[in-house]
Amino acid sequence: MPGEGDAVKIAFVALPNDSDSYITPPLPIGYLAALLEQQRHIVRIYDLALHDPCALAEALAPLRAFRPHIVVIAATAPADVAPIEAALAGIPASIMMLGLNMRSATPGHAVAQALWSIDRPPDTSDEQSVIFEALLGLDDDLDALPFPARHLLPLEQYPLFTPVGDLQTSILIGQQFGPDSFVPRNPALIVAEMRSVAREYGIRHFVFTGPPLSADLAWQRDVLRQLVLADLGVSWEGSVEYDRITPELLRMYRRAGCEVLCFPLDGTAVLGAKDARATLAQVVELVHEHAIAVRAQIDLNSAQAAMPVLVDLAATVGLDDVRFSVPPAPPGVQRDANTSVPLENITEMVQSRYRSSLSRQFFIERFGPHMGPMLWRVGRAGLLGRTWQRRAAGGDEPGQPLPRGAGA
Repeated sequence: MPGEGDAVKIAFVALPNDSDSYITPPLPIGYLAALLEQQRHIVRIYDLALHDPCALAEALAPLRAFRPHIVVIAATAPADVAPIEAALAGIPASIMMLGLNMRSATPGHAVAQALWSIDRPPDTSDEQSVIFEALLGLDDDLDALPFPARHLLPLEQYPLFTPVGDLQTSILIGQQFGPDSFVPRNPALIVAEMRSVAREYGIRHFVFTGPPLSADLAWQRDVLRQLVLADLGVSWEGSVEYDRITPELLRMYRRAGCEVLCFPLDGTAVLGAKDARATLAQVVELVHEHAIAVRAQIDLNSAQAAMPVLVDLAATVGLDDVRFSVPPAPPGVQRDANTSVPLENITEMVQSRYRSSLSRQFFIERFGPHMGPMLWRVGRAGLLGRTWQRRAAGGDEPGQPLPRGAGA
């Protein structure tokens, strides 16, 4: 074990988060690792979301070779820690759990969750106090923190892509602790981090995480202005409320390098209402006129029998990509009695239904509302040839929706 003041070898293990619809880098761990490296400690990050869950021992083999003094497991349930402890049996390391979600949480949320999960005060004589001190340092103004330690993460392995398939990486633009508690990040630091990532890793497509850009209109304009002045030659995706989109704002987005806008949507409130759905379709068309793609993050109610209809409607508004989020039904609320699919498989089935609905919509747009559905069914049966069968099935490649306008 290291003596007082010596460098400590620390391994972070990030677990998958089943409630997230797609895998993102554990940025809060990246921030925590950066603070620890500033203190001359040696840090490694092992993200199990990028590995086959059945091959736990193989995924943790590099950790064993690292021979850390401390293993920190970021998990939201104590039961998730036991398999990892079993896989690491025999290594001379202190294993501790921090109860937190290190993907969707911002540093401030991560600190609150982690400290809440600790059942004893830190012992300054224990080497684990290094972690507690770093956690407290993380609970600082976002602008005062170092850039996250991306060199410890395999950025190219995270399935973050633009709708046309270019690799993205995430940039935290602020923290939101409640509906009226938004702490934006200094726009100059956002630009500086984008420049640093582009130079060091060659990634030139970014996705802004944290609050929507539209959470603070004055700050949003400052971010756009700084991006225009910096002229980084990079592109980015930002989240914004669809009903705040204007032609003037779209021109600013485009000048600042925006290539994708993400609309967070309540499936019932937007897709289930005819007027709101029509407005959304008009906004999507307007965004496309400015050569910007549109992605939607749609929240669905797993207890609602109308969920399949909402998924079908999502395919009719012209979106370039959709990610669905299906949270568990609240306690005491039963899902539709006709639904026998396990909850953990619902999101995957929803995404599959959307691809099918999107291919059907392609046939409707090309051949009309009467012939389109009939030809779609015939195409799925393979009676129009393999090319049309692939298109009717939802794309030329497995899991890839047909690009809008393809084959026209």
